[in-house]
Parts: sequence; structure tokens; C-alpha cells
Amino acid sequence: MTNPTAPTDDDLQDAADTARAEHAEQQAPNLPAPIGGPDGQLDADALRALAPILRRDLIASLRSAATAVRQARGTVVVPEDTYDLVRRVVSAGESLRSMAEAFTAAAREADAIAGEEALAVSGAELDGTLLSSLFVPDGAGQRIAVRADYASGSSTWDVPSLVGWLAEDEARDHVASSASDELSTEQEEAAVADLVEYGRGLVDRLLLLGTFSPGAKLVDGLRKRLAEQQRDADAAVVRQVRTVGPRTYLGVKITREDAK
Repeated sequence: MTNPTAPTDDDLQDAADTARAEHAEQQAPNLPAPIGGPDGQLDADALRALAPILRRDLIASLRSAATAVRQARGTVVVPEDTYDLVRRVVSAGESLRSMAEAFTAAAREADAIAGEEALAVSGAELDGTLLSSLFVPDGAGQRIAVRADYASGSSTWDVPSLVGWLAEDEARDHVASSASDELSTEQEEAAVADLVEYGRGLVDRLLLLGTFSPGAKLVDGLRKRLAEQQRDADAAVVRQVRTVGPRTYLGVKITREDAK
């Protein structure tokens, strides 16, 4: 006689499946919540370890699938033979890029939350601008730095003034090194003026063919060399050919660095 309370084969199978699922869940890394729960449990190391695995497996899968399609297709005879694989891989690339954009957006949100925490600590805020940095210890000898991030102001150059100064500087050097002692001061000044006019005319013609933007570091290096030579007036002229606009606040910049 059959015992009505005895487990059936289906019951035993269901129990086995449940046990395996529970075991697998216990062994799986804590990945669903990137920042863990309210208890503070965090498995950031597992998330970092997952990235190279995903990269490797995705690339291997793409290459394997492409190889299978090519083997089934055979030799390419006409352009149409390539259409199917191109459609497939381009569609895959678009899907993968959309996933990458999703992760990038989530990463930006994570940085934004860290910035909000820094604002909460700083106690000083101007239109959402972080005015002081937040440093968070993270392991032995390491810290997370949350700082304000700025884009440098754009440079506006007074190119005509720079050209005029360069032309005069070169002209005076040339006259001083080549003029004879018989020239009077007035004659030397006239020779300099002629060379300056010639040099500026040449550069003006060149600038008509396109735009020119000086290199900020190179111009600043020239200014420092002039100051070292005690040519303070010339250094002041070179300083004034550049006007820098105000910085633009970009948000927060987060870095890991050695604790100080």
C-alpha cells in the first residue's frame, strides 16, 4: 500500500533543485548592489575582478561567433557574402556600446553622490560648487580624495602687440650687432624703425593666410627668461599679451592617493 505522505520523485527533485540553488546563492559573490546594503558590506573587489572576466569572455564570444559564421559561409566571392556578418557584428557593437554607456552613467552617478557627501561636510557651498576637499581613509596608507574640478579659463591673445614687441626686439639686436660706430643714435633708431616696419609687414601678410595662437607655456618661458636678464619692462609687455578668462567648474574629481 502506498504511503500518501511519502515524498514523490517530483518532490525529491524539487528539493534537490532548491538545495542546489541555495548552495549556489551562498557561493555567488555579492554583486547585485555595487555599494552593498545598510550594514556596510561592500564587495568592490569582486566588482573590479569581474571587469576583465567580462572583457575576455565577450571578446572571445564575438571572435568565436564570427569564426563560425565565416566557416559556414565559405570563401567570399561577392560583396554580398559579407553583408550578414557585418550586420551581426555592427548590431552587437551598438548593443555593447549602449551597455557601456549605462555603466558610465552609473559611474558618474556614483561620483556625484561622493560629491554630495563632500558638500555636506564642507559646510560652504556656492551654487553647488565644492569649496573644500574631502579626504577619506581607505586602507593602510591610502585615501580617497574628493576635490573640486575646474577647466582652465580660455586664453585671449593680443597677437599684434606680441608681433610688434618681437619685431622691435629682433631689430634692435640686429642693428646693435651690425651697425658701425659712425651711426648716430638717431640713425640707429631710424634703422630699427625700418626693420620693425618690414618685419611687421611680413608677419601681417603671413597672418592673412591663417590664424596663429601662441603657446602659453612657451610665452611664459620667454617672460621668465627676460625677467632673469633683468629686462623687467620687456617681461611686463610679454605678460600682458595674454588674458585668461575665468575657470569653469566641472564638478568633483575623485582620485586614490597615498595618505599624507
